[in-house]
Amino acid sequence: MPRSISLAAVFLVLTGLPVAAQEPDSSYIGIHQAESEYYSGVFEHVKVPAVISPETPVMFKSRTDREPYFMVYGWHPYWASDTAYLHYDYSVLTHIAYFSYEVDPETGYYTTLRGWDSTPVIGYAHQHGVKVMLTVTNFGSDRNIAILTDTVKQWNLINTLIDQLKMRNGDGVNFDFETVPASMKANMVSFCRRAARGIRAELPQAEISLATPAVNWSDGWDLDALADICDYLIMMGYNYYWSGSSTAGPVAPLTGENYNITRSVREDYLDAGVPASKLLLGMPWYGYDWPVTGSFRKAGTTGKGSSRTYIATIPMVAANGKTFDSETGVPWMSNRIDTQWRQMWFEDSLSLLLKTNFAKKSDLAGVGIWALSYEEGRPELWNGIKAVIAGTVSSDDIPLLSGTDVSRIISITPNPAGEMARITLSIVRYGRVTLALYDTRGREVALTTGLMEFPGIRDVTIDVSNLPSGIYLCVLATTYGMHSAKLAVARNK
Repeated sequence: MPRSISLAAVFLVLTGLPVAAQEPDSSYIGIHQAESEYYSGVFEHVKVPAVISPETPVMFKSRTDREPYFMVYGWHPYWASDTAYLHYDYSVLTHIAYFSYEVDPETGYYTTLRGWDSTPVIGYAHQHGVKVMLTVTNFGSDRNIAILTDTVKQWNLINTLIDQLKMRNGDGVNFDFETVPASMKANMVSFCRRAARGIRAELPQAEISLATPAVNWSDGWDLDALADICDYLIMMGYNYYWSGSSTAGPVAPLTGENYNITRSVREDYLDAGVPASKLLLGMPWYGYDWPVTGSFRKAGTTGKGSSRTYIATIPMVAANGKTFDSETGVPWMSNRIDTQWRQMWFEDSLSLLLKTNFAKKSDLAGVGIWALSYEEGRPELWNGIKAVIAGTVSSDDIPLLSGTDVSRIISITPNPAGEMARITLSIVRYGRVTLALYDTRGREVALTTGLMEFPGIRDVTIDVSNLPSGIYLCVLATTYGMHSAKLAVARNK
């Protein structure tokens, strides 16, 4: 007898799986700024001096059970839930960047610390051998000019950062200055040199890093000089397509397009003189959902897109299925609400595994995550990163990007089916694989176990002759996540 489960439960267990990326116009803002502004009411804005928690600092405990050359660096946003940090995979993480100290452009002090002065994240991370940085944000051309042209403000900022690191036992600073104009290129270098010298004079072990753009559109970044000063740069390898893009497209294309991660790393960074050993690839744990003109790939947008965290994509993918775009290494889906088509490009365990593998094969220092908590404790994204670091899986194991002509992880023919449905699966070496079919009430009506445990293409035939006509959800479950597609059953009367 088929097992019965709630439809909501089916949706909860499903995994959500930027042709030229577009040059930003004057309305462009990065995802860090956009989401920070969206959540700006979470904490009160507190002027210095702040009240520092009296708790005894927990000293960082170094670890010996991880590969020292490959960092996993995650931003912890201030809008994460109070308990989100308890569910991070500390066996994978090496660094947490607390987001953020927001700079007051009038003084160089902060407008708010967003809870840095009291967060338990620092102590908990230290107990698990993970370093904690304080991210310093300054968004917008005018705000950056105000700071980068005034050394008094800069020293106010530097000295306050030193105080905050000492009081909370922080391990370093991550500067996230976005929309730096070309006129400030030299000023940015001078500021970073001044900040690094000032902080290291008081805290010799402190790490200094920068969040830097995937493409140096503004020519505001002397990346070679900055890499000389800083311990590492974190390339924000996302927002190739953004809220205001004229077409839907991949937020973080690994390949394809005019601009992509592969090109950014090689041309904007490595060819510009940035050592691979000082470069991290920032990866998105989010996507964008746009209103569009139709269901076709990269349809034109009819309005602004909305960002979707990884966890938010899961029920949407469960309901609509997804297509894995082999050109860019990114999944996408379309759906229609009344008369409005929408298209979402996002990340899943496979696309992030591919990016992590690229970073490792390119001998980069590691990967970054924007943002921690967007997985809400689900393991599949962590497991993909972990598998690459451990060397148990690589892009060589993945047929989708190795010359195999497969456009979907799940392909069903015929669809609609009357008697038998052939389901073609493209599988990474995930371990145990199961295939299940659910009706619209969430009841499991078919189950296949013991499928292939190695990479490749697998055809599975399911007898649907005993099923009522209607729509069913075909769900492929793997170690790293789940993938789904709709199956219509329609028999001639």
